[in-house]
Amino acid sequence: MNKGTIIVVFLMLLPICMIAAQEAGYKQVERDGVVFQWRISGENLDFILSAPTDGWVAVGFDPTNKMKDANMIIGYVARKGATVEDHFGVGAIRHAPDRRAGGQNDIIEYDGSEDSDGTTLRVTIPLDSGDSADRALTAGRTYTVLLAYGRRDNTSSIHKWRDSLDLTL
Repeated sequence: MNKGTIIVVFLMLLPICMIAAQEAGYKQVERDGVVFQWRISGENLDFILSAPTDGWVAVGFDPTNKMKDANMIIGYVARKGATVEDHFGVGAIRHAPDRRAGGQNDIIEYDGSEDSDGTTLRVTIPLDSGDSADRALTAGRTYTVLLAYGRRDNTSSIHKWRDSLDLTL
């Protein structure tokens, strides 16, 4: 195919791709190359988090002070596949796995991929796990959401980038 044909095919397929994304029901926000997509699916929150890194990516919901009390989901993709953990903000600048904070891992399902554009995690969590180390979330309510990524494939190294924003679920 020549360049002109490729452009025409792309322009023809673009509306189909946009319709497919709308049908999926995801809302989306982008900051500095980090893309967070989310949707409510029954009693669960499905989200897709992508960042320009080959290290870890993380999202935190409803902190009280910096990371404190946030329900955090952090993960990475390595040779063996995706690793995703349920963490809790145990301090303003510290988090730990829920199990160490008196809770449990409440991730329903996850998947991840990594390519030259970065790392992507697809995760489903309950809106309200009933876990003391998770923050209950309600559809239609606005929450502070933390986004971050790091350079390494682990869940304890410091972030390279972080931001917070207010999102309505």
